[in-house]
Amino acid sequence: MSKVLGILNFEPSYVYVKGIEDFRPISAASILGRYRVIDFMLSNFTNSGIDSIKVYLKNRPRSIVEHITRTSYNINSKRGKIHLLHGEQEFGNNDLFNVDIQAFRTYMEFVDVENPSYVVIAPSHFIFKQDFNELLNHHIKSKNDITILYQNSNNTDQEFLMGDILLMDDRKKVTGFVKNRGKHKAGKVSLETYVMSTLTFKELVNEATMTSSLYSLSDIISDNCKVLKVGGYLHHGYCACISTLKAYYDANMRIKNERELTRLINDDWPIYTMTNDSCPTLYKPGAKVTGSLVANGCQIEGTVINSVIGRNVVIKEGAVIKDSVVLPDTFIDKNVKLECGVVDRLSIITHIKDLKGTKEDPIYIKRGDRI
Repeated sequence: MSKVLGILNFEPSYVYVKGIEDFRPISAASILGRYRVIDFMLSNFTNSGIDSIKVYLKNRPRSIVEHITRTSYNINSKRGKIHLLHGEQEFGNNDLFNVDIQAFRTYMEFVDVENPSYVVIAPSHFIFKQDFNELLNHHIKSKNDITILYQNSNNTDQEFLMGDILLMDDRKKVTGFVKNRGKHKAGKVSLETYVMSTLTFKELVNEATMTSSLYSLSDIISDNCKVLKVGGYLHHGYCACISTLKAYYDANMRIKNERELTRLINDDWPIYTMTNDSCPTLYKPGAKVTGSLVANGCQIEGTVINSVIGRNVVIKEGAVIKDSVVLPDTFIDKNVKLECGVVDRLSIITHIKDLKGTKEDPIYIKRGDRI
């Protein structure tokens, strides 16, 4: 296998998960009660044998730095490394200039030190399973300049909004990008995962820098579709783009399904995360749990229906949690009724007894709130 550098890109400007991103990047958000969103892509890299990885960080990096430095992603410590790179430029209050090209240019010397033949660039706000060896082999065999991972979607009017839709010819050559503004139901959705030679990567970064301070990697690739040979590689299986609160809620609700869960996580493709040595969950007499995923360390006295419950959550007698995502270290008092909600960690719900959102617009309780 050629020497490959994995690059984990930070989320683009269209990503905003209401409430949750006020406290951490979405890549650091809890998913399925025990993982973080970033664990899935980092595990894709290491399960594919790529153990030299650059993780580019954007805003509020503390939680993601803490998580990665305390997690073993099955990397060979003698030759592999996860290198965290936080943007050092000051952009004031205008985050429009805080784009990936600026970060790539700032830290290009670290890519030069690695001297890889190829780079695989993947997003930190997507969840999917992909063997990057297969993607790289296809890229080399096809003699593409750039290969983009994509997925056919029949719900682009509701999902992947403001991401890129690929325009492709019959030979799977990408002829251009368009923004998904929800006008069409079906499309070939870019999974914002790119394979290219290191030389091509460096040339694109330099060209984007000369073109516009606001250009992203996807912008400059789109500009070069008629100049370079840009091909597509079809991804099969579940994929979620965590770009809104609803998308975050939907991903938790869907992945907890046993069928989807086993397609994403199995013995042959483990998802690595930070370990936690808390005790097993205690289900007290009268507790009722159906269709739910409950992490360890919880104390359940009430009713939990079709929900995801994070670690060390207390749900008292008479409480009913339905169709909801409850993040770790939350306390839900007696007789609270919560439906279609996302409760951030360290929250205490005790005085307000009836909280109800909808599946289209889940209610959000912010981190550390007391209500």
